[in-house]
Amino acid sequence: MRTHLVFLISTFINLNFWSQSPGDTTVIETLDFNDITKRRGWYVFPSDTNEFHKVLMYYTLKCDAATTQDNFPCGEWDYTTYTRLYNHKNVNNPYYYYKNSNPEVITYNNNPKYDIHQKYSYNSVINSTISENIISVGSGSTTASDLFNTNFKSGKVQYLISATELLNQGLVSGDISRLSIDIQNLGETLNNVTIKMKMSSLTVLTDSTYETDNFTTVYNNSNLQQPQSSTVFNFINPFYWDGSNNVVLDISFTSQVSNNPYTTLSDDIGNNIGLIQNQNGHLDFKDDEIVDVPASVFSNVDSAITVSFWCYGDENLMPFNSYIFEGRDTNGYRVINCHLPWSNSRVYWDAGNSGSGSYDRVHEAANLNDFAGKWNHWAFTKDVSSGDLMAYLNGELFMSASGQTRLMSGITKFRIGGTAAANFNGAYDGKIDEFRVWNKALDSSTIKSWMNKSINSNHPYYNHLQVAYHFDEETGNIAHDYSVHARHGSLLGLPKWETADLSLRSFDLIETTIRPKFSFYKGIYTTTLDSNIVNDTVYNAQVSIVETLPFVDMNVSGISKNHIDTIYGYESGWGYTYDLVGEKVDSLNFGIDNQLTNTYQQDIHQIQNYVTPYGIGLDLGPYGFRWVYDVTDYLPLFKDTLEISAGNQQELIDLKFLFIHGTPPRDIIDFKTIWRGDYGHANIANDVSMPAVNVSLNSSATQHKIKTRTTGHWFGGFQNCAEFCPKLHHVKVNGTKRFEWVNWKECSDNPVIDQGGTWIYDRAGWCPGTFGNTYNHEITPFLNPNDTSVNIDYGMEVTSGGMEGNYRTTVQMVSYGDHNFQNDAGITDVLAPNEWEFHNRINPICDQPRILLKNTGEQDLTSVKLDYWICGGAHENFTWNGTLAFDQEIEIELPISSQAFWNSAQFCKDFHVEIMQVNGVADECAENNRYNTTFEVPPMYPENIVLWVRTNAAGHETKLYVKDVDGNIVFSKTNYQSNTLYRDTITLQDGCYQIELEDTGENGLDFFANNDGTGFFQIRKSTGPPLAGFESNFGKNIIHYFTVGYGLSINENNLNVGFECYPNPANEVLNIKSSGFTNEIKVNVFDASGRQVYKDVWITNHIYNTNQIDVSNFEKGMYLIQISDDYNSKTQRFIHE
Repeated sequence: MRTHLVFLISTFINLNFWSQSPGDTTVIETLDFNDITKRRGWYVFPSDTNEFHKVLMYYTLKCDAATTQDNFPCGEWDYTTYTRLYNHKNVNNPYYYYKNSNPEVITYNNNPKYDIHQKYSYNSVINSTISENIISVGSGSTTASDLFNTNFKSGKVQYLISATELLNQGLVSGDISRLSIDIQNLGETLNNVTIKMKMSSLTVLTDSTYETDNFTTVYNNSNLQQPQSSTVFNFINPFYWDGSNNVVLDISFTSQVSNNPYTTLSDDIGNNIGLIQNQNGHLDFKDDEIVDVPASVFSNVDSAITVSFWCYGDENLMPFNSYIFEGRDTNGYRVINCHLPWSNSRVYWDAGNSGSGSYDRVHEAANLNDFAGKWNHWAFTKDVSSGDLMAYLNGELFMSASGQTRLMSGITKFRIGGTAAANFNGAYDGKIDEFRVWNKALDSSTIKSWMNKSINSNHPYYNHLQVAYHFDEETGNIAHDYSVHARHGSLLGLPKWETADLSLRSFDLIETTIRPKFSFYKGIYTTTLDSNIVNDTVYNAQVSIVETLPFVDMNVSGISKNHIDTIYGYESGWGYTYDLVGEKVDSLNFGIDNQLTNTYQQDIHQIQNYVTPYGIGLDLGPYGFRWVYDVTDYLPLFKDTLEISAGNQQELIDLKFLFIHGTPPRDIIDFKTIWRGDYGHANIANDVSMPAVNVSLNSSATQHKIKTRTTGHWFGGFQNCAEFCPKLHHVKVNGTKRFEWVNWKECSDNPVIDQGGTWIYDRAGWCPGTFGNTYNHEITPFLNPNDTSVNIDYGMEVTSGGMEGNYRTTVQMVSYGDHNFQNDAGITDVLAPNEWEFHNRINPICDQPRILLKNTGEQDLTSVKLDYWICGGAHENFTWNGTLAFDQEIEIELPISSQAFWNSAQFCKDFHVEIMQVNGVADECAENNRYNTTFEVPPMYPENIVLWVRTNAAGHETKLYVKDVDGNIVFSKTNYQSNTLYRDTITLQDGCYQIELEDTGENGLDFFANNDGTGFFQIRKSTGPPLAGFESNFGKNIIHYFTVGYGLSINENNLNVGFECYPNPANEVLNIKSSGFTNEIKVNVFDASGRQVYKDVWITNHIYNTNQIDVSNFEKGMYLIQISDDYNSKTQRFIHE
């Protein structure tokens, strides 16, 4: 059974919102149990927010095997979840992205600004030559342009000279101090000329066999002017030759211009004694810079893949949570992804998706130089047919997993350097080169053979190549695909085109037999190492500004955006000159050429903070467990098309909003979120977080309220703060502390009992399976009528000994108009009788009903007259007297004159309560005067029952009380011993009773996190099975109502016991033939209004009995006859004609 709503509910959504009458209810259904993983979406709300008396949020969770969080129907842990409303303003206006941020104003220039970096350039100057011997290797019979080929902006060569050649020319062991090259044609100015030398045992140089390390740098000039013919390079460090080893020369350069190569006198040696590497480029990614890759790259990818590339992570920033690439499907689910690395220095390779957000994964710890500080080649493969998921570092297996069989089909968005989310999220800092994708899982040998060269038709899996990016373009916003598919990528952000430092990595090496003529100088010199300060001008890279147009797509979470245009320009602002130690010594303002303004805005408002229950072993019922929260203060936000999010994946969720038509106590004019975030205790207490801020006041409002909601988390350190320590929080208004409270919540009385964790422990503003506490602070008394703003400051107590922990806080301001009613009261809830599971700890009852009453009028409440009844039964009335200020609430018990009040429950189980008068006058608002609930009735027990209590190891904490309907204790036991079974038989007269089993430790008879052991509580007859059993993990107490001598239900307890009545209809005598009743048979007859019209007791010693009732004096109509004994109760209807 579900609780009946208080009011008429219109369940259709496409309704005319403004056509409803006061008291009617419009229901907006958002998330429901069919949304297995969806937790955010768009929904249509009413357009006019001024016609509603109240708005309630129905928040229902259900345990179900379909949940995806973990392997439990309800998730294992107590996670904080938020119900949020996303307010999107100025949709359909241009929205600009700059480096994945959306500043309010974006400025840019048409030409690049630059910075100047001063540095030393060193030259060895020969002051005098005491002696010198020059030997030349080669005759210079031909010319070549390989050495300084300024057709490219960079180049590197290696040449091998054999020891035999050197010895034959008369060179002896010792220091070589100078080198000259015969240049025939001069080219462009050379920069960063570096000469390195090394003794080597190699006899040839090939693209797979060459020298890579342990060189001696003999010459390094950052700004070499145009060389002359027969240019001599004076070494800054002499090179020692041992007279027996071969020598390898490694020479590299850069140039600002690509044109007009140098030619040198050279010779054809006849075998491979040289390697040439011309200009190679790459992209440098910083912050929010990405390459958008066409989805067509993955159209043929499903069961096998290889993604390979070179990368050089920024060693000053890594490790952090990086995404070097990611691909997602049309639902936004990850299909492939690589964290290289995550903040824990582990490398993650995800490949394959089940269609529900889960994916195959392998991960392994890495060293810093595996992903940063040097160039590394990575290849990530997956083969569904074998189940192998692998990663290779520099051609060697780095990590692997087996049994990974999820497919990789359906990728619709893929990005390099960031996530494939809807926005433009870059998440990698470093350089990337030679990015390739195959629809084939390559083997390690193939990977290693081809990682240092471009792919061509000689590659064994060339036909499987789906895309290949050189990143050599130098300029522009397109990364060209050099595979046959021409699937070009788009640069967003923009990643910076860079020319590679060829001294750090060799790629696409060209073998040659041609070598320049070299002359080596040995001698005795007087030298000076000269240093000059040179200016290195660094121009800022081009940037992109992405123009989008926001719009609402009801099927897509978040605001959708169409890409309208990409604007290219350069950063505006200042350029600086940096001295030799990196200090700014000069500046130049490059001004602003262009400006763009963002007007679209997304505001996030927290409606509630809910912490999920500990879910192991938990059952929230077949219909779920429902919480209700009054969200009327958020009315200004609930209009038109809205985006709502709630919950996580631990439970299924159903989220409804009930708009009750009518006039509110005061019109809600405005709503603002002042703060929303996660703040540390010390920062709050020291006014670092949530410091005093001026908040503007809506000029149409006359009253204002501050709402605060704070939940403390983390424990350990001093006092287990913040989760398990009560602390004082406060709000200052215009510099004065006006409100202070202990942010604390009792958890042992939680209606969601028997959770799989420490659910009973009190916490800082929350409990597992509850909403966070919301505190409302009326600030109107502290404002002046002409105030246009108010200063609000949120704070906490300062404690010594540590202020650990964090507080998830939202502070909001609600602004209202004047009161709409002077004398008005509202019933906000019926605590009992009520079958709503939220009140399960005190229901069902046969005692006095209990309600919550609220003052919704401007005048204090001093008296409220109430009328209440069951179905068509007799009405009772009660006048409450007291003092209750506006917006305050009080719990009231409604006295009943006798147990006959409950007799009508035989016919139906509907409770009604209505406000008849307020402060001696008519109530001014009818919408909140009446409240109806359905309920269940308590069980009927025999007069003799046995109370079984099995105490645990803390028997002194157990107290048992049995009370009658007047509150008199008819039985109690408070001196229980530990680990003992007690069986107490009590005899009770006819009536309504309450049993309370209390645990003073508030941890029940069974709680896993202590040493108390286990116990139980049962209600039994003298023989036979228990009449009732109770969960031992109950926290604070068990409250249980029951009746003796009469039943309130028409439910049959025993199908072997019964009776028939005839004739039916009857006019004189009604015959009763019964079976199965024993000893005293109690007979009661009720009319249709629930009024008792006949009662008797029949004594029997037989199984079958026949008796008569004279009904001749009964009025015509329908009647209910109830027959019961100590164990059974049966009911039938008959008609008197």
